[in-house]
Amino acid sequence: MQIKSSTKQKVNNNNSNHNELSNEKKVDINILLNRVKNEEKNVIKRNFIITFGVAGSLLITGLISAL
Repeated sequence: MQIKSSTKQKVNNNNSNHNELSNEKKVDINILLNRVKNEEKNVIKRNFIITFGVAGSLLITGLISAL
């Protein structure tokens, strides 16, 4: 008799764990894709700014040395 009750408890515990997992917050793939796109845009902007900063400093250095 005890074996049956312990297996029922295990089954009930598994069901409760499954219910807890199903109640968790779900992830929307569109939100994740938009976040990745925004991060890629930010990386491109950052690289653009760094490139023009280096080019600008070389240009200014070249102008100063030419004088």
